[in-house]
Amino acid sequence: MNKSNALIAARAFGRCLALFALIAVTLLGGVCQSQEAAPAANGGANAPQQGLAAMIEVKLPLGSGGEAPLKQMITRARDRLVAESRQRGDGRRPILVLRFDAPGESAGAGSQFETVLSLARFLESREMADVKTVAWLPDSLRGHGLLAAIACEEIIMPADARIGDAAADEPADQAISRTVVEAYREIADAKRTIPVALAVGMTDPAVEVIQIESDEGVRFLLREEVEAFRGDNEIISERTLISAGSIGEFTGREGRQFGFVKYLAADKADVAKALSIPIESLEVDQSLIADWKPVMITVRGEITPAAVSQLSTLLTTHLDSGANWIGVRIDSVGGDLDACLTFANQLAELDANAIRTVAYVPVEAKGGAAIVALACDQLVMAPDATIGIGPDLAEAGRQDNNNRNLPPNPRRRRGFQPRNEIDVEGLRAAVASAEISLRSSLAAKANRSWSLLDAMIDPQVELFQYRNKNTGVARWMSAEEAGELRDSANWTQGPSLHAGNELLSLRGTDALDAGIAFQTVDNFEQLERLYGLDNVQHVEPNWAMKLVHALASPGLATFLLMLGLVGMYIEMKTPGVGVGGVVAAIAFLLFFWSKSLEGTATSLEIVMFVGGIVLLLLEIFVVPGMGIFGLAGGLMVIFSLILASQTFTFPTSGAEMDEMRQSMGIVIGAGLGVIGLAVVLRRFLPKAPIFNRLVLEPPAPEERITLSHREAIADYSHLIGVVGEAMTDLRPGGRALVGGQLVDVIAEGIPLDRGTRVVVVEAHANRVLVRAAT
Repeated sequence: MNKSNALIAARAFGRCLALFALIAVTLLGGVCQSQEAAPAANGGANAPQQGLAAMIEVKLPLGSGGEAPLKQMITRARDRLVAESRQRGDGRRPILVLRFDAPGESAGAGSQFETVLSLARFLESREMADVKTVAWLPDSLRGHGLLAAIACEEIIMPADARIGDAAADEPADQAISRTVVEAYREIADAKRTIPVALAVGMTDPAVEVIQIESDEGVRFLLREEVEAFRGDNEIISERTLISAGSIGEFTGREGRQFGFVKYLAADKADVAKALSIPIESLEVDQSLIADWKPVMITVRGEITPAAVSQLSTLLTTHLDSGANWIGVRIDSVGGDLDACLTFANQLAELDANAIRTVAYVPVEAKGGAAIVALACDQLVMAPDATIGIGPDLAEAGRQDNNNRNLPPNPRRRRGFQPRNEIDVEGLRAAVASAEISLRSSLAAKANRSWSLLDAMIDPQVELFQYRNKNTGVARWMSAEEAGELRDSANWTQGPSLHAGNELLSLRGTDALDAGIAFQTVDNFEQLERLYGLDNVQHVEPNWAMKLVHALASPGLATFLLMLGLVGMYIEMKTPGVGVGGVVAAIAFLLFFWSKSLEGTATSLEIVMFVGGIVLLLLEIFVVPGMGIFGLAGGLMVIFSLILASQTFTFPTSGAEMDEMRQSMGIVIGAGLGVIGLAVVLRRFLPKAPIFNRLVLEPPAPEERITLSHREAIADYSHLIGVVGEAMTDLRPGGRALVGGQLVDVIAEGIPLDRGTRVVVVEAHANRVLVRAAT
């Protein structure tokens, strides 16, 4: 055998050894996994003691600043685990599980890169060396949330859930920033949870990832790294794993095969079994999440637009003061659906990683009130409390059941009597409008299925338990929503949540069993213990807030504007500071005060209004006739009044256009009202018993014609230098008695008060200019 044949034989033998080694490692890994995932049964003598663990929820997507509260939660959990481990004398590192909550079609996409990078660097820092971090992905994960997951030491996910496509959060029409790619390379290289090449391949579509099998085992390399590796190693086989122009995305099963998914687990029990930890440790300890600054907002009775406006003001006020635990105590059968959806959206839009919203239902939450409850992060109910469809909607459903013959609801609220006057058509239209909002926005924000929310207002919606046959995840959905899912073939229909001949109405215990409620408590004290709350501030709309919102209502706001403008008109027609000025000041003060407390008027609108008034005064009294100051001042006043009645500058949606039309309607209505009142006041004010002493009555028509003729041929040049007395305020025009004649004059420079001694300094025909006599 020559040297070449010997070399070929040696290479073939080496390949066989490498292949046998690969098979042995794979089999051994499977045995180890099964041993790790299944501790010894029945607590035998060789069964390892279950380790210490805690869980933190990471709700995706993460917005700007969303990492700060998460770091605080993680630090608290780490410190507690380390302290408890030392107390027990357990030499093993405690386990900190980060559950990445990214349900829905978006799979968590939408996170801000800088925010996730900050969290990822914290997870891979030395500060976290005392605990083992595990990323648990119950659902698929896309976008930059991936960066935080690979910063953990282990990844657990269901077999058919998908992970990857970090570029989903980058602009589709731009190349991926080198900063982003290098960040994934940095975190992957530091933690070694996932091969660097795979991490880059999940981020940058420009790269090509190759799976190499050599005498050293299986490696994952970028295309440009292959030749250098080939020069030092014998390559048995290679295949393109991620082609250039595509983004890497793998199932949990593939991740397990490639070595970056440690365990395959479909639910909480599987995760606890794989990590050899108590399943109770995978319940979030609410008291450790943050230093709660709690406030409980009470929602009682019918929910109206006025009530929601007041509730929104309360919520905004307490958020601005630093509250981070918002409780909503609900005892309501609903009300105006649009109003309920407005408040529900406001609650759902709060950052779940920074602010915890909890709905507490001690008695009932029906219809729109139920939607408000389900919009919160967590729902806590009394065991016998009920949540479901409202009585008006239920009765309308029974009257409009052409397609479903529903008998009277046996769970009807005691004392409720059917009302024949229900506007079925109006309710149907309101429900249809609300359903659009539920599907398009609220369901995604609240992390609920849209059909669950829809079932609270639409008696025709029937909910079933659907279970994903691959991941084991269960959801309550309608058949329509299940059919719209991208992987609808993987979901199997189970039992109905309520009987087909009954409208949806769940007791607290039933909602808990169905996974709709987070917990049940017998009283408020149990709720406080559940979250570790102290000094809860209870608030609800009071008479002062109702007064403020009444003043800010369109009708009263228009009246206040009219009153203020009329007061200004009267003030300019009367000498000195009188009743008109006081009335105008009070009216405008009430207007801006109510709008400020309502949250629509800020210092900008107030400064604009005052500035506009100053410019108008300059135009009237200092530089009359120019028009620039008057025009600018008038526009500033109008814009300030419009902006003070809305929460935005330029409308960007249909709802904002409606709000802007209402704001403009208030200002236009007030302006038209002032014009009408000005005509009336100009005619009748001089004849009024009190005001006739303050306002000069205009001359009769015949006298006005005679005066106009005289003024046309008048020559007052002979009055130059003559001293007289101002008979009215000169601001700057008015009348003065000069040389025994009552003459129309204009004050030069500053305005002059009535009774001031004046001297004529200039006269051109009937234009007489005067100044204060020295």
